[in-house]
Amino acid sequence: MSSRTSGLKVLFTQVCDTLARSGLDVASVGDGDGTGLRVRQEAEAVAVGWVPTAELDPVGRPDADFEGIRSALRQALLEILSQVGYVVQADPPRGEVRVLPDHDPGPLPAGE
Repeated sequence: MSSRTSGLKVLFTQVCDTLARSGLDVASVGDGDGTGLRVRQEAEAVAVGWVPTAELDPVGRPDADFEGIRSALRQALLEILSQVGYVVQADPPRGEVRVLPDHDPGPLPAGE
């Protein structure tokens, strides 16, 4: 395993931990459910996105894109992750936030 891959695995874990400490329910893309806040490791970054649940659109409208919710969550993710010290980029076409391995914020002080 390369040091880059190892570093991204550590970053993935840190991002999940940071979001959980912020009060967000986080699931890995590999967890199977496919809905909610999803975190996945890419080749060069860790991506965080959101997939709506069926409860938000019980009728199953084909035009229900939830862009307002995605935008608000994207902004919240950018704020949370950048304030902790991560280098983050918004990826609006994919509706995600990418966390780059350019900076390690280290552990948060207890109670935060």
